[in-house]
Amino acid sequence: MAETNKNIENTEAVDGQSEVSRKHCLNCGAELIGHYCHNCGQEVADKTPTVTGFILAYLDNAFLWDTKFFKTIWTLIRRPGYLTNEFLAGKYSTHMHPLKLNMFLLGIFIMLFVFFASADKMTESVHNITYDERVFSGVQLQTLANDPEYAKKMEESPRDTVLLHAPLLLAESYPLIISNIETIEDAEGDELDKWVAVLPQVFIEDEIIVIDDSGYYHFNTEVKIGTIDLELTNLIWAEIVRITSQYFPMLMLLTAPILSASLALAQRRRRLPRINHFIFALHYTAFLEFLIICIYILHLTIAPPMNVMQYVMMISSCVYLTIAYHRVYTSTWFRSIVKSLLTSLIYLTILLLILMVIFFIACFIIAINMI
Repeated sequence: MAETNKNIENTEAVDGQSEVSRKHCLNCGAELIGHYCHNCGQEVADKTPTVTGFILAYLDNAFLWDTKFFKTIWTLIRRPGYLTNEFLAGKYSTHMHPLKLNMFLLGIFIMLFVFFASADKMTESVHNITYDERVFSGVQLQTLANDPEYAKKMEESPRDTVLLHAPLLLAESYPLIISNIETIEDAEGDELDKWVAVLPQVFIEDEIIVIDDSGYYHFNTEVKIGTIDLELTNLIWAEIVRITSQYFPMLMLLTAPILSASLALAQRRRRLPRINHFIFALHYTAFLEFLIICIYILHLTIAPPMNVMQYVMMISSCVYLTIAYHRVYTSTWFRSIVKSLLTSLIYLTILLLILMVIFFIACFIIAINMI
């Protein structure tokens, strides 16, 4: 009864004076001691919240948004290992929870993937790469070289000298079939090279290579040589893309326990609690996710060379892991470098095994569908 009267009194006070509302919880009427109610846990706030506060509160509860995100991500980048030490020291509320941070970054990446690189777009890209003339010509020559009857036919055929518009790599990869006399244009990037080639005349007779209006011969992509292998490759890649895109969130979340297990193996002599390795793994995985998001945005905007981004990703992740290792596990720099390399090796090995499992699953699904 006394509690009811207290609630009524608090309600009246709220309607009348805002000062009283700050002394009692607006939800249950309990007397406030700090910024949160000790009885129901509600945060102390004015009776009528601002629009900004209302939206942030909704995002915080519905979309894993946390107002501490920017502070947490800046600390994560600037001070490797600091967040892990803080969390293990019992300081939970200063920064965003590591699991929530991972989920939020993962959500950002999934949105980018859905809008700019869906499974259909990735499958189409794989198809375009596979059926590119540079790849297709190599597949044709490999198929012909593995055919005993056609190999004998090529051996008995006279040789012709032609102007060829095709990758110079063919002359290096298949010197017994095709050779280069003179390089006319050594193209860069995705362009085809122009060179004087010596090849079996049967290639022209069977229209494996055809001449175009410019006077250069090129490999005929309409000839169905090796297309079964290409179609099978495309089917397998499409299935791998489908599996990874469908289960990508789960696969990304698996990286933390995998890395945690790798850390436990590398630190097995110290017998530390598993939670230490897991929190470290969550923060390191969050850094990798943030790095991937930044590189992906750069790829979509200014499109730097892919090999440059790969080097940046590799060097940044290795340096970050070593510094974080040194600070969290209080090891010497030498031991930190060795242990971080060992951890990375174990981690990449496990990821490679997962990719192999996905590959075999994709092959099994394709085989079942073809029966």
